Amino acid sequence: MAETQAALYFSTTGRFEMSFLSAIPVIALLAMLPVLLSLRPVAGVREFSASCALSAASAGALTVAAALQAPVAAMFGYAGLAVALFFVLQGLRRFLALSIPASLCLVLAFSSGVLGFIIALGGHDSLAAGMIVVAGVVAALLLVLGLAAADRWPGEKPAIQVVVVGSAAVVFTALAHALGPSAHVLPGPPGSPASSLFDFLLVTMRVLCLPLLFLAMILTMQARVIAGLRAMIARDGLTGALSRGTLMEEGERIFAECVARQEPAAFLLLDLDFFKQINDQYGHACGDMALAHFADTVSAFLAGRGVLGRIGGEEFGIVLPDHTEEQARALAEDICRVVRETPAGRSHQRIRLTVSIGIAAAIAGETITDVMIRADLALYDSKADGRDRCSVARDRRIDASARALAAAAAQLREARAARSELRHSA
Repeated sequence: MAETQAALYFSTTGRFEMSFLSAIPVIALLAMLPVLLSLRPVAGVREFSASCALSAASAGALTVAAALQAPVAAMFGYAGLAVALFFVLQGLRRFLALSIPASLCLVLAFSSGVLGFIIALGGHDSLAAGMIVVAGVVAALLLVLGLAAADRWPGEKPAIQVVVVGSAAVVFTALAHALGPSAHVLPGPPGSPASSLFDFLLVTMRVLCLPLLFLAMILTMQARVIAGLRAMIARDGLTGALSRGTLMEEGERIFAECVARQEPAAFLLLDLDFFKQINDQYGHACGDMALAHFADTVSAFLAGRGVLGRIGGEEFGIVLPDHTEEQARALAEDICRVVRETPAGRSHQRIRLTVSIGIAAAIAGETITDVMIRADLALYDSKADGRDRCSVARDRRIDASARALAAAAAQLREARAARSELRHSA
């Protein structure tokens, strides 16, 4: 009698402890659901959110089935996991732009659900049950790593697709067994290394697998959102050229690398001629179109030989690695010619553009700002000589008066650009 009561006590206590552990992923998934929903602009997030909600409901149903020995609740849990896997695969299909058809996602989800259900019903004490739990833990790690590498290694995209899709199917198959009411470890002497290892893996699958998988999805999507924001900040919204801050950072890096390799580098400061007249005559919409056309024309001509950025208004900068002063001048003259020969607008309204360019070679010990100041002074020589031409900085070094002159000129240009923006908004 006492032995029977003790067995009943330990059996009830064990079911309570396992039910409590199984409730942890339910709580974690419900906590993650609002975070997933907040990432709605990302492709695939709706499918991931539906899968998260279904996974929480399925884990809850299987927890109830384990605590109350209710087979009906277990059936709903297995079905929910299969549907959750389908939504995960659909989400991965959209998020990673996979070429797999939706029907394959459905077949994988159904097959994984049936396999996990069969193992949980009659194979929990078999070698297959233990191996599927081990495979599930390994697949969960591969799935997390695959999601993290999805955007970082675009060249490995085909291999990553296979790893991610296959790992998702194995993980949900193992979960169907690990969360089942009859799941337990492989037979073996109590306290043996094999028994302890599988106990640990089983608890890992029950408690940590689902939360970690959806946490990996959240972190991957957040990383993509942050990367998108950084790309937006790095580019000028109108012309697609680098923003001023990014151009300065890239220029500083390129100049430092060229100086370290004892190779030449140069900077070109470009200013569209008579841009105010273009705005006044054709309107600011045509002016914006002219700026975008100019940036496209120069970018196409550079073809990767330099880095183009918009400094502000109608001013642009080009960082030229591996270019001597003479080579930079020859390239600048070609840019003047290409811009002159490529008017903006459509056939019925062509806007002729010209550009003035200041050229300065990078010198060891100078910052990108110093080189830009000398290029700015050379640009004013081009303007004074009649525009539509390029000039090389006459002084290899700058003094305090040159800095003050360049700063005053920059302030004047900023004030002019501000007045132009006010007229545009009015």
